[in-house]
Amino acid sequence: MREALTDFLQEVRAAGVPISLAEAIDALRAATTVGVEREPLREALAAAVVKDEADRDAFDEVFERFFAPGERRRPKRAARRAGIEAGSGRGRPGEGIAEAGSRFADRERRRAPSFERDGERRSVQSARGAAEVLRRRRRRELLRKVFRDLDAAEAEEMVALAAELARRFRARLTRRLRRSRRGRLDFRRTLRRSIAHGGAAFHLALRRRRPARPDLVALCDASGSVRHAAELFAALLAPCREYFRRMRLLLYVDAPVEASVENGRLVPHGPIDVHAFSDLGRVLVEVEEVWASALTRNTVLVVLGDARNNRRPARADVLGRLRARVRALWWLVPEPRARWGTGDSAIESYRPHCDAVLECASGAELLAALDRLAR
Repeated sequence: MREALTDFLQEVRAAGVPISLAEAIDALRAATTVGVEREPLREALAAAVVKDEADRDAFDEVFERFFAPGERRRPKRAARRAGIEAGSGRGRPGEGIAEAGSRFADRERRRAPSFERDGERRSVQSARGAAEVLRRRRRRELLRKVFRDLDAAEAEEMVALAAELARRFRARLTRRLRRSRRGRLDFRRTLRRSIAHGGAAFHLALRRRRPARPDLVALCDASGSVRHAAELFAALLAPCREYFRRMRLLLYVDAPVEASVENGRLVPHGPIDVHAFSDLGRVLVEVEEVWASALTRNTVLVVLGDARNNRRPARADVLGRLRARVRALWWLVPEPRARWGTGDSAIESYRPHCDAVLECASGAELLAALDRLAR
């Protein structure tokens, strides 16, 4: 088990998560304490080595790969060989941890012995660390930039970044789904169980529930002013299809058309004139006429658009009827809040029919909005 965990920690470090020798020893000691059950082991190791929440997704990716469900027996066999199976009683608690920590450090030294002698290793590590810092800083700057201000090169960077962001968003959904499946505390059953232990709640009773997967219908503005927001939104959602029973993407400018995501880009399934004048009222009428059967009490309807309608009829009454058909209606507005309701913006007409209207003028705000939507 210690050997397997040492390999795991090295993979986590290779994924960009900094792990010191002391943290590696803490992780090994924590694993010895919790045993080999998969989820307690995951949380114990994460508590020991993940110092920055931004590194949690990378940690989870390595954990899922290293301790894949089909390989669950491997750590158990290793644990039995090492004599640290939970409750085995063999050996002293933590016995061999220092030796395992030393092996972890020795492996790191053996990877480049010459670096230890002349200081080159520290220089290389410093350069790699600096490059990683610059990469993360550039990513933060890009995500904070308003979609409307992205130039062509930055838009391409955003497309390249979308795959990484989608993996992280998917990992976040996985963690949230895992927590929800554990269920909520059943206080009465817990209290009854505690009577046998003099009132001490040794065993918590949970209300188990398997959360139902909703349907998702996303209506995205494809006009030039918000196109980058629509592409990032769709690229983030595409890898998460398994968390929804059905997912349908509709693009619109002056009429809706179904679309899919291919290689991180939105591909309409029919003709769409991206240079046409926006007519959201007409779009809503056509959605009601053509796609009403896809809108049920299990559907979450998400509209992504700036609600600018070229002063044409907003048809908020149609949006109200669509809201009556679905479980929830969210509107994501990809422009700064200060611009809402100005000029030809009809967002104030639509707001009363929405469960939430969220600002997502940048990539960072869009991620925050999706995170809230996924709760």
